[in-house]
Amino acid sequence: MRTFYALTALLLGATGTMAAAADGPELHGFGEVSVKNDYVTPRGLVVTTAGATVQILNGLVLVLPSGIAFHAGTWTDINPGYSTADGNITAVNEFDFFFGVSGDIAPNLKAGVEYVQFISGQPSVAFKDERNIEFSLKYSDAPDAALSFNPYAKLFWAFSSKSSTVVLGKTGKTFDIEIGAVPTYKAGTVTLSAPTWFTVGPKSYWLTKANATAFGADRKNFGVISTGLKVSTPLSFIKGGAGANVFLSGQYFHLVNDGLQASKALLNSGDSKRDHVVFVGGIGFNF
Repeated sequence: MRTFYALTALLLGATGTMAAAADGPELHGFGEVSVKNDYVTPRGLVVTTAGATVQILNGLVLVLPSGIAFHAGTWTDINPGYSTADGNITAVNEFDFFFGVSGDIAPNLKAGVEYVQFISGQPSVAFKDERNIEFSLKYSDAPDAALSFNPYAKLFWAFSSKSSTVVLGKTGKTFDIEIGAVPTYKAGTVTLSAPTWFTVGPKSYWLTKANATAFGADRKNFGVISTGLKVSTPLSFIKGGAGANVFLSGQYFHLVNDGLQASKALLNSGDSKRDHVVFVGGIGFNF
């Protein structure tokens, strides 16, 4: 359940190695390995809190001379300290695969669309395959400046599934919208960013009427509010066409929606606190 923004940041990010190919199509690789204290999705679903989680992203991107980029890859969440009390039966918590395309539609304005399928690593005890399409618009307000704000919007369409992407909501044929910005400051080789967003959607996306009654919860259109701080720097000893960076971050989530609060308690031994912080350390690479 990774985020399209994190992926496109890797594909078309600070290293500049994936700019439009002047002499013909170019094929690149990308990846990221991160360690987190907990797994929380961009939509605010607190999936695991028992033990650390390791998340692995990898894939390929084909960049055309026009700047249009086609990408495909996989994402895996591994939870070595998983809790059997929460119904988990294996350390492999989730596996996703995805493919998509992105490109500029106006100066500094990039549009993208991506198909992603969420596959549970907990066979028969968690969710059924979830098929989703995510549309994105990102504006790079000052790509060459030290300070930029980088607003964006995303439409996440859960078009076909027998499970809810937030556990207690409608199963398929539903959506949510994420609106945010990634304020960024570059100082030499160090980049500071503050990913910030909120989500809205139909009340049924977060919580069906039946589940609202069962859990004694109110139905709302707002999902989650999140903000954080990330610091990253490239590994300068890597030369040639490859690039890599290391990063540390902390991301705060406030679960506005009662459905998210109830889902958190359901998945994590009754923990129903609305406020949650995820700490992350990792390495990203591309070539």
